[in-house]
Amino acid sequence: MKKFLLGTVALIALGTTANAADLAARYTKAPVVAPVSNWTGFYAFGGFGYGLMESDQHSTTGGIVSSLDTRMGGRGYFGTVGLGYDYQLTPAWVVGVFGDAQWGDIRGSLIDLNNGVTARLKNDATYSAGARLGYLVAPNVLSYVNAGYSYGQFKGTTFDDGVSTMGKSHRDGWFIGGGVENDLNFFGINAPGWFMKTEYRVTEYNRKDSPYTSGPFVGDGIAFKPYVQTVSTSLVYRFNSHVTSGASVSSPLYTKAARSSAYNWTGFYLAGGGGYGMFSADQHSVAGGINGIDTRSGGRGYFGTVAGGYDWQINPTWVVGIFGDAQFGDISGSLADAAGGVTGRLKNDTNYAAGARLGYLIAPNALSYVNAGYSHADFKSVAFSDGTSIGKSHRDGWFIGGGVENDLNLLGISAPGWFMKTEYRVAEYNRKTSAIYDAAGLTGDGIAFKPYVQTVQTSLVYRFNWGSPLVAKY
Repeated sequence: MKKFLLGTVALIALGTTANAADLAARYTKAPVVAPVSNWTGFYAFGGFGYGLMESDQHSTTGGIVSSLDTRMGGRGYFGTVGLGYDYQLTPAWVVGVFGDAQWGDIRGSLIDLNNGVTARLKNDATYSAGARLGYLVAPNVLSYVNAGYSYGQFKGTTFDDGVSTMGKSHRDGWFIGGGVENDLNFFGINAPGWFMKTEYRVTEYNRKDSPYTSGPFVGDGIAFKPYVQTVSTSLVYRFNSHVTSGASVSSPLYTKAARSSAYNWTGFYLAGGGGYGMFSADQHSVAGGINGIDTRSGGRGYFGTVAGGYDWQINPTWVVGIFGDAQFGDISGSLADAAGGVTGRLKNDTNYAAGARLGYLIAPNALSYVNAGYSHADFKSVAFSDGTSIGKSHRDGWFIGGGVENDLNLLGISAPGWFMKTEYRVAEYNRKTSAIYDAAGLTGDGIAFKPYVQTVQTSLVYRFNWGSPLVAKY
């Protein structure tokens, strides 16, 4: 998993880049203003984000494992603040160190299958310290990867029997991520020293046993190992910033050349790639038409993806398009019923989506976009630990996301017509009740669940008419 995540986040960073040399297609170099950029110095930031949590859990008795592993989930929002220091090694490369904190409400569930109780698990605080390596895709735009140590705090909780409690717990772990930071001289906004960064991060914590602190189950506990995947956006203030955008100086780094050499994004494309995702499913058992207590199950895993679409460049900087795609893989987790003491494997094996996207050309060969649309998810049948089961189920829903697509004329790679895109997406599906079967047939009971799926993927894209002349009238 760690090797895959390292590769995925590296691709995220590369996917956000547009080679400054490619600007020659639409820009020609003018005399460089000194200094073009200086990223060396201290900075502070603050912002907010959204995250999903997946927690591998099992009950223990006297510290000894005594039940099957179950994957529970969680989701929620948080705020973040931090400090850091960057050092610009060369005109293109930046290294730095930083520390940050997150406070919020990423809320999920704990489940004790031995004793038939459940409780809320809340990740309310996270503290991290790490390093980052960045590449300046333009004097005012930094694409980076980061990694380091993380400390997670999980609040104490009271179980649904009203008397059993667990105290606050802590976990040590590691994180890896990537993102983009740019100054706010963007879309006509000019705020010297102020920047904006958007970052993806996944954190894996160690497994520890949390014992009961009161109630009839003292001496027992629940061991859990959390994974937390987040996306955040922050405002950054750089104290000694001399980062210069070409649009904000009297002698710009780039001047406009002939329009006829611009790229043409209008046309069909095909794409294929892979990614990593997590899901959190709000669930409850249904017995005799009566709903049980809500809990949140979870899962994680990998998938492959294929896609096709059509884009239309409506003017020199804006692109609109429609697309359809499919994901095939193994995002696997659990459905669990504490009252019945049963658990089973829940697998999201296929997803199909159709939607539209709106993109802004941050360079002639690089498109930053948002997208949204309809999504359909398939979940395989589930065999529970007591011999009962539910059949294959389907969910309809919606998704929203965004990403960056750029041609492969990047860091010395040249492949006309070939592109790379990296995309974040979150999908919310409807709640349905799946009937439970035993050896004799329908039992009259069921489990209702409502999934949320958060994915990051990287794909190769082939554009069929790339390089054709522009025909739109601007």
